[in-house]
Amino acid sequence: CFNAWMGSTWRESCFDCSFPQPVAGNNGPVCEGTTLNPSSSAVPGATYNWTGPNGFTSSLQNPSILNAPAAAGGVYSLSVTLNGCTGNLVTTYATVNPTPATPLAGSNSPVCEGATLNLTSSNVSGASYSWSGPNNFVSNQQNPSRTNVALIDSGSYQVTATLSG
Repeated sequence: CFNAWMGSTWRESCFDCSFPQPVAGNNGPVCEGTTLNPSSSAVPGATYNWTGPNGFTSSLQNPSILNAPAAAGGVYSLSVTLNGCTGNLVTTYATVNPTPATPLAGSNSPVCEGATLNLTSSNVSGASYSWSGPNNFVSNQQNPSRTNVALIDSGSYQVTATLSG
């Protein structure tokens, strides 16, 4: 066995442990502010010790990081102990994408019937755009136009910027 100092305690790691090593994973990539779930396959009767970015620690098999900040992205390490024997360290890399800037929407309204309505959105570098509005209007352009508008086309238009999922 090999003994190692793990921050505040000694851990014994035996490389000939007879239990199967767990498989570590996560539900990433996730967006900042959502839940990140590091996960492990089950080792019946074992105890779990997770460590990760931003000071993360957990003794749960499948912990959750609620409202994950971008700083929660990185390598998560798991050691599993069964019957006094600690298996090899397993890792998983989690990606937490930062929330993109909220686009500022605008238009050249008011316009007269038959004119062109020009919708505008501020640039969010690398983002894709999704517009929706009255009369089943949809567009994936950053700055779409509606030609020959009618009264039925008036109302509220919304734009969403999506970056890295």
